[in-house]
Amino acid sequence: MSGEANELNGSAAVAVIAPAGIRARHASIEERRRLVAESLQVGNPGNRARDLPDQADPRHDCQIEVRVEDIRPYEHNPRRSNNAKFAEIKESIRSTGIRNPLTLTRRPGEKHFIIEAGGNTRLLAVQQLWAETRDPRFEKLIVLFRPWRSDAHVLVAHLIENEQRGDLPFWDKANGLVALKAQFEEEKGRTLSLRQLEDELKAAGFSVSKASLGHYLYATARLAVLCDAIPLITHADVTNIQPRLNLVKRYAQMRGAMDEAALYAAVFEPVFRLHADRYRETGTFDASELCHACEEEFARQLGEDPARFRMILDTLAQAPQLASLDALPGVGLEPHAPAVQSLDSVPQSSDRQEASGASDQSASSAPIIPPIVHRLKASLTRFAQLAVQQGLEGRARSLLALVAGQLDDNVRGQLPEVPGLMEANTAAPITLDGQFLAWLLDGRDQTAAAFWDIATVVRELRGGSR
Repeated sequence: MSGEANELNGSAAVAVIAPAGIRARHASIEERRRLVAESLQVGNPGNRARDLPDQADPRHDCQIEVRVEDIRPYEHNPRRSNNAKFAEIKESIRSTGIRNPLTLTRRPGEKHFIIEAGGNTRLLAVQQLWAETRDPRFEKLIVLFRPWRSDAHVLVAHLIENEQRGDLPFWDKANGLVALKAQFEEEKGRTLSLRQLEDELKAAGFSVSKASLGHYLYATARLAVLCDAIPLITHADVTNIQPRLNLVKRYAQMRGAMDEAALYAAVFEPVFRLHADRYRETGTFDASELCHACEEEFARQLGEDPARFRMILDTLAQAPQLASLDALPGVGLEPHAPAVQSLDSVPQSSDRQEASGASDQSASSAPIIPPIVHRLKASLTRFAQLAVQQGLEGRARSLLALVAGQLDDNVRGQLPEVPGLMEANTAAPITLDGQFLAWLLDGRDQTAAAFWDIATVVRELRGGSR
């Protein structure tokens, strides 16, 4: 009994102590629950995102991963025409992905990225592939990110990239340079001269001569009607067009006929539109034909003989300092009268003497070659070169034999030694069969067109030598 009593007493003792320990544990658990409950009742922290910047772009060049939907082409990309190899580029990216990472930048405050230097075609291709296939390979790109500098910097980078490829059309480059000039001027707050623009471009790593800049600015200012319609116009075409139309402008201003704006609006631009329409039909363009048409239209509006007017322009070209029409040979003559009679009868005073009206002063003893002969030399050289390139030496020799036989000895002695000309006397007699005549009348054939230039000059020369 005592043992059991002892077990019972022991049990009773335990029974007395146990509830106190349990109560302590329960209190501890309840306290914890209370503290947890209180912590859960704390509200969410305030949203201070509006106080943070929208983006935190890297401050140095680095590689980042970007979704293709977050990239846009550079909206001022100077290249307007689509890449002719777009389909090939797209298929290459489909097969192997983009091998050369795109270079991106981002304007401050904007959410999307833009192409920083080249790659607009590749971007368009991969964006199309993502939209068409939803292939995860095309969803994101690893790109080279460069911190934003300026719009002028991005435009220069695109121009340089296109220049290195060497396939940027003249008209696209001209518009790009004009846009860049405007960007430079906006950033600097002043107008830039050609020399200053040349210096700014050189400092940006893009070298363009002052003379070339003048041609680009002239084209955008005066030839937009023409260049917008004929994308194949070249720098060489503009260097041919500008000085010849400037001669017409100079003559119009000397006569007080019309100012430059009126000259282009009333005379030149209608001719530009006609040649643009012809280009749409034939796909061909000839700068010399355009200049001839502009000269003839101006002469028609002034009621002058086109051949005589062209001789006046030739004289103006040889006398850049001529300031008055009074000193211009042939201006006071009746229509169709020869402005240049022959090599021996051309006035021999210098340009400086003509500009000052000092025709009674001593003149050079060297004979002056009429400007029309210079034109004939240039036309013959161009015709012969084209004939050789196209394998038409036989036809060329026959035509040159015919032309050479019609010229005076004095004039023929001034002709250049061009391929085919010296052999003209041995050429076979010309036979104007259907095939030969069809070639001569083909408005798309450059060699045939060059021959008609020769024929036009010869007619003027013979008309002025009577």
